[in-house]
Amino acid sequence: MSELLCKVLFIDLDDTIWDFRANSVLSLRQVYDEFALKKEIPDYDRFKSLYMATNHELWELYHHNRITKDYLIVERFSRPLRHAGSKMSEDKEFIMALNDRYLDVLSQQKTLVPGAVELLDYLTERGYPLYILSNGFAEVQSRKLESGGISHYFKRLILSDEIGITKPDRRLFDYALQIVGAAASETLIVGDNYDADILGAMNAGWKTIYFNRDNLVIPGARPDYIATSLSEIKQIL
Repeated sequence: MSELLCKVLFIDLDDTIWDFRANSVLSLRQVYDEFALKKEIPDYDRFKSLYMATNHELWELYHHNRITKDYLIVERFSRPLRHAGSKMSEDKEFIMALNDRYLDVLSQQKTLVPGAVELLDYLTERGYPLYILSNGFAEVQSRKLESGGISHYFKRLILSDEIGITKPDRRLFDYALQIVGAAASETLIVGDNYDADILGAMNAGWKTIYFNRDNLVIPGARPDYIATSLSEIKQIL
């Protein structure tokens, strides 16, 4: 058996192994129906499109500590409703109930990125110590691992919520090393977000595998490795 590429292996959760895109669509449909949002935005596809665009924009700001978590969870539902001219956009109690239910439904979804279980089985058999490093919210991330049936693969779930600092800030990567007792030079991360996962890790001295699922143009420094499917990562590790 070939030598391990690193002593400690971190994996991002959302859209790296747990399919946030697919699970989010299912969850949005459910809360759209449960909260009778058809009365506010009659076209579900329009609601979904508005939500997805808003959520993506807000998460990019959250990654860089430009907005708070509280602002994100309110605005991602309030803004689409406001854009559609709905007065419910200003009903804070309604928005919070909508968000809480969405997160509850989301955390129960089971869809994984294709090849996730096969990759985790392979990495476990190879002897890699596996950890999660995520900017996701503490109240849902561990539940996602349980719902997806993959919690047993990981020694520890490390979240930005623990210290109030998000990827790509180097301080979160340094914190993760302190938790696991590893050196940057012997640590590698697999992640789908070039900015948050890859640049952040590179700036912290970690090795990187960019899971470039959509084959996007790489806007800056090249990662150590690039894979467009999880099965390709088995050839690297």
